[in-house]
Amino acid sequence: MKTKLLLFSLLAALATQAQTTHMVNWFMGVPNSATTLTINQGDTVKWTWTDNMPHTVTSTGGTETFTSGTLSGAGQSFSHTFNNIGATSYDCDFHPAMDGTITVQAIMGLNDNVEADFSYFPNPAIDVLTITSGSNIDRVEVYDLNGRLLMESSDANPIVKVYLTNFSAGTYLIKATSGNTVKSFPIIKQ
Repeated sequence: MKTKLLLFSLLAALATQAQTTHMVNWFMGVPNSATTLTINQGDTVKWTWTDNMPHTVTSTGGTETFTSGTLSGAGQSFSHTFNNIGATSYDCDFHPAMDGTITVQAIMGLNDNVEADFSYFPNPAIDVLTITSGSNIDRVEVYDLNGRLLMESSDANPIVKVYLTNFSAGTYLIKATSGNTVKSFPIIKQ
């Protein structure tokens, strides 16, 4: 029993120290609740355009400075890794109502890679699906049941959070890739 508890504690500590990619849908009318996040130092936020309008992701104050420049078209994306502790507000230069805040909290410890299979939770999901692996997750794709690609990310982190707030209730297929390992699994969005 002590061995299991020690192993669980070690894995929990490693999981809390790993970098995470937070995927955010970026579109006209996106609710602030989907764009305001609290993340760990060293995590990456990836905004993906899900409409065809021109948008930017531009910091407007705080501990980080970034800008995507103008991008148009569904599927365009911009990523930024947050290294400074504190809050940074941002918006779209064209549509100031598209805004949010990223709050970065400090983490302590070393990042270690441990080989492990993919895991994901919760399922069913209400707003955020978390996918984890002992090694970096290179790519995550979200498909509807008709096989249409709805969202994709190609960052290399051992934890990926897929924000499902703007997806309709239903069943989706997630495809996660780490090196030569690919796992597909269904999730239910409530």
